Amino acid sequence: MNAGTRWKLAVPLIGLSLLMTVPAVWGTWVFWSEFGNTYRALSIVICLVLLAKLGLAVSIGVRPAPDVPWLRVGLIALAFLLACGVAAVRRSV
Repeated sequence: MNAGTRWKLAVPLIGLSLLMTVPAVWGTWVFWSEFGNTYRALSIVICLVLLAKLGLAVSIGVRPAPDVPWLRVGLIALAFLLACGVAAVRRSV
């Protein structure tokens, strides 16, 4: 897989990751003093998962691979589901 193809795959994943990561980090920072410790801890977990997801998306474009990096794409999908699940738990707290 050449660099152009890798980046064609990585750029939309990076964009989608940023669409989730930036508001999560910003909201955690802005509303930090308004919630309790459990809500804060779950917010930090969400931010860390989304930052890992962003790192995986960038790694698709940066790291050479002979074929489509399905493992990394799958991990991005798993991180998305994990962040949504933790957000659902956080909402019920």
